[in-house]
Amino acid sequence: MFNTGIAWLRQGIKDLSEDRHRHQALFKTVEEVVGIADPNIRLARNYLKTLAPSVETAVSYCQQLTKSIPGPIRLHPETYHASSFVKAIFPSVDELKSTLRQARNTDIPGESQEIFALLTMSKTEKTIFGHQQQGEMVVRDVAMRAVNFVEHKVVAPSAELETTLRLLEQRALEVLATVAMERIAALRAKLAELREHRVQLASMHRILGGKRRTIELFGQSGQGDTEKINEMKKLLETTEEEIELARKEVETPENTLGHLKRIMEMPLDTFIVREQSLQLNWMNVIVENDGQGEVNEVTLAELILNQELQRSAVLVRFDRYED
Repeated sequence: MFNTGIAWLRQGIKDLSEDRHRHQALFKTVEEVVGIADPNIRLARNYLKTLAPSVETAVSYCQQLTKSIPGPIRLHPETYHASSFVKAIFPSVDELKSTLRQARNTDIPGESQEIFALLTMSKTEKTIFGHQQQGEMVVRDVAMRAVNFVEHKVVAPSAELETTLRLLEQRALEVLATVAMERIAALRAKLAELREHRVQLASMHRILGGKRRTIELFGQSGQGDTEKINEMKKLLETTEEEIELARKEVETPENTLGHLKRIMEMPLDTFIVREQSLQLNWMNVIVENDGQGEVNEVTLAELILNQELQRSAVLVRFDRYED
């Protein structure tokens, strides 16, 4: 019984130590995220504890996100023509060589002969016209969609796949923090613009008021200027209301903390990854697998940021040194 009690105590101490290290690591991550989004958030009361659960949610999401990326596929110029997958994503062996050459020029720690990384690229489509088999007939000048991949870039290269995945998780979290930074900066710019607009309206209001007073001193009617002054006054009041709303968005550290917290709590609204499966023939034309020709199925990840920016991606591996 005594030994059982000691074992229980040791396990409890171990659990407490691991929990403490986990919280320290989480708080460190929160600090990194705040440093990107808006350092002024550190002036908010209890910002670490307030943001910790949201950042933990975002970290977990980024981990799942990277795990959904297919690959790694082998990249090597000598096997280019033998790999339908590689031929589909690179228009030529020269493009493959150029991409690998750029990746090898980066400083990659470690001594492993094989490198792991994420390959990202932009997918383009164009309409081409060609022959198509329809039953027993061959139809000419049929409109078809051809796919091409351009702007290849190797991201997060390392000597181990686990390291690359960890680097990608960090990048994904940085993306979320950067989106928060952009949003906060845009709101501050809007507030500054509204305040500048208020100054201009106030100046015009004073000028019109002075003009009306001058006319009245000369015994003339200033009715026309009065209407303009009233219109300018309404514009000033509307601008004041807009300033008050904009001020509540970013004036205090607590305000900007709220923007960052929302993005970290709901990362799916900002950054998503979905499967991109294409069935292509030897010309990279999108086809249906109807058994009437060889079809290559290419499965990639589609990275989508803010429902606007899109990149196709796949994990890859290649030799550290060129043969």
